[in-house]
Amino acid sequence: MKEIKIYEFFSGMGSQLKALKNIAVSNDISVRSVGACEWYINAIIAYLKIHYGELKPETELTKEQMIEILKNYSFSANSKTLVSETYFRRNRKLSEIFPYLYAFVNNEYFNKVYKINKELENYTDITKVNSLQSEIDILTYSFPCQDISSQGLKRGITKETRSGLLYEIERIIKNSIKRPKILLLENVKNLVSKKFINDFKKWIEVLDELGYETSFKVLNASDFGSSQNRERVFAVSVLKENNHTFDFDSLIKLNDKKLYEIIKTENSGVDLTYILEKCKVSEITTSRSGLRKANLLNYSNFNSENRIYLNTAKVGPTLLASNRIKFYFPEINKLRYINSKEAFLYMGFSENDYEKVKKQNLISETWLTFLCGNSISVEVLESIFSGIINYIKEKND
Repeated sequence: MKEIKIYEFFSGMGSQLKALKNIAVSNDISVRSVGACEWYINAIIAYLKIHYGELKPETELTKEQMIEILKNYSFSANSKTLVSETYFRRNRKLSEIFPYLYAFVNNEYFNKVYKINKELENYTDITKVNSLQSEIDILTYSFPCQDISSQGLKRGITKETRSGLLYEIERIIKNSIKRPKILLLENVKNLVSKKFINDFKKWIEVLDELGYETSFKVLNASDFGSSQNRERVFAVSVLKENNHTFDFDSLIKLNDKKLYEIIKTENSGVDLTYILEKCKVSEITTSRSGLRKANLLNYSNFNSENRIYLNTAKVGPTLLASNRIKFYFPEINKLRYINSKEAFLYMGFSENDYEKVKKQNLISETWLTFLCGNSISVEVLESIFSGIINYIKEKND
């Protein structure tokens, strides 16, 4: 059985590791994470809960000792900026979140609390990663999109922006003794828009200089069995010495999920039905992509706030970190937000994953949905990884 070793930069909840593990049995492989880099506190907690399990609160260390330990690392409470100097002192759940944060960055503590023996190259600050010592089959890097997304700052990919952290990948690969066999990038499709395509092409030139042949394509999650209309650009880079170019057109659909099976009429969520009492609903229309939607009339000056969606459609809209989707159930005259459990399922995670993350109530309902909006469709990743594994197997034959 072939072992596939994966490293995840900007890992989030670990959708990449999740997808790879999902297809392991059917592809006759074993999967081993050799490390991850992430600074967002909620993402780290979710990552460890999903992939390694729940941890008990820290009882052996004092509050001052925990604060003293954590201040040596870069953490973010909002995924964009560093926590303040007083963040951990003010946090009422410090003893509960500490085990996850410290286990993520310290192998000795990780092995102690999880009662296993692993050597992981985990970091919270990509600028502090000099090189990677492990032999890596697949390195993933879904770098910050706020400087290129249509919802973001649109400052582009420069070394002065958050999106410019992409270039840390170049430095790390250059410094690493053995280069990863395959690189996988995921980001918003705006990356290949007219405004940013030149920035992206410069990055592909960098990869070329590093010895990689890169192919890229905008993929819609709905084409790979997701119930979500979610377009993202993916790029797969293969070491040129292997004489191979990744073929996105050969990817196959491995899932077939139904929107109504995830967004259920009987499910609860933040109730917005009161809006229907003061605002009329426009005619329901069906888009070319299969969305069924309508608008709340005279509700908001922002179009995105007025849009409401039906679960009887082929697909639902893109889940973003910046907004929560409103679902309308005309048969019972009900309007509500997508709930966090649905958001997990919508992104391809399992109900069990959700229950693991939800337990202990370390992350609020709103922030759970935010986590999902920043994640990657597991269904698309499963198809991409299946293609990558086929290539790796062919190379080894």
